[in-house]
Amino acid sequence: MDLVIAVLIVIAVQLVAFLILRGRIHQELNATSLLKDVQDEVDGMVRELNLSAERNIGLLEARIEELEGLLSQADQKMILLARELERREKTAEVYSQLKRPLPQPVPEAVEASESAPLPESAAEPEPVIEWKPAAEPEPERPRTLKERVLAFRDQGLGSGAIASATGATRGEVELILSLNPVSPSAPN
Repeated sequence: MDLVIAVLIVIAVQLVAFLILRGRIHQELNATSLLKDVQDEVDGMVRELNLSAERNIGLLEARIEELEGLLSQADQKMILLARELERREKTAEVYSQLKRPLPQPVPEAVEASESAPLPESAAEPEPVIEWKPAAEPEPERPRTLKERVLAFRDQGLGSGAIASATGATRGEVELILSLNPVSPSAPN
């Protein structure tokens, strides 16, 4: 009888252990708990993606602002280049006009003036003054940095462009410009 009681106690203990383990297995494999775990995992991944996206958007916006600044600088340089090209074209046009020969008098006007009687005061020939170019033009003295900087300022260039054109530092150019302000009567 002791043996039967011992077997019944062992069976009862095993049955209790089986029921406890079965409840835990059911609890672990329960659809709602699995669903909740998956949902928590997905929520965590979405938060990480949002943070990553916000960081990337911030980086892109900073780069866009930097590119817009570079574009505006490029636009300003293009405007300056267009002005400089326009000035050079005008200068070339003026020089090409200066090289053109003077118009010759019309022969009919010369004949008409020969056939017309001359007044007494015009009877004496006027002295002819010939233009003679100077033997050699004086060599241009080297311009000082101040003169070059002020000349570039008068052309409308900024301190950065003047510095690169003259080979001086931007600080030197700004110092010269601040010590020589534009007078209101000076032509722009």
